[in-house]
Amino acid sequence: MTEHIGIDPATLLRVHDVLPPTGTGASATNTAPAFTVMENDDVKVTAVLVPHGAVYPGYAYRFDTDHGSVVFSGDTTPSPNVIRLARHADVLVHEALYPEGLAALGLPQSLIDHILATHTDVSELGRIAAEAGARTLVATHLSPGNPAATTDATWRRLLRDSARRADFGGRMVLGQDLLRLPVTGRSADSR
Repeated sequence: MTEHIGIDPATLLRVHDVLPPTGTGASATNTAPAFTVMENDDVKVTAVLVPHGAVYPGYAYRFDTDHGSVVFSGDTTPSPNVIRLARHADVLVHEALYPEGLAALGLPQSLIDHILATHTDVSELGRIAAEAGARTLVATHLSPGNPAATTDATWRRLLRDSARRADFGGRMVLGQDLLRLPVTGRSADSR
């Protein structure tokens, strides 16, 4: 890339690894409490460890601003850490998988088993959002992501079913590339 654009892209980045706080005993099987990653006048970013198989550390992140709060689950199986981090969030962006859609692709069972063990079934999203008290849930990082295997209409039906079973009264949104979703915090509702 350097020869094509004239700049080494690595010089444009300032990488900072996010590691769990020392002294918490955090490991792939022992998660630490949520911790602040950074904070300034505009935003506070909080992280918590989430389980994602052998990947460690895996994180969910919460962004709190004067406009509202958004939580990203990251790649994870259902986790009480995500629910705690997303408590009363305006938007919870959570990954989702549809097991029957994976099976229809004809994938090897070992791959399907790995995906099921490291990701969250779409049927769990309503419960997760309800327990967190989130206002809106956005399903993203969809698996399978091929619309020929699982249509948007199927994903939307699965989200409605999940919300109904969990008695989740908030919005369920199917995430799509370049989706723009306004975030209006709960405190803004009282103005």
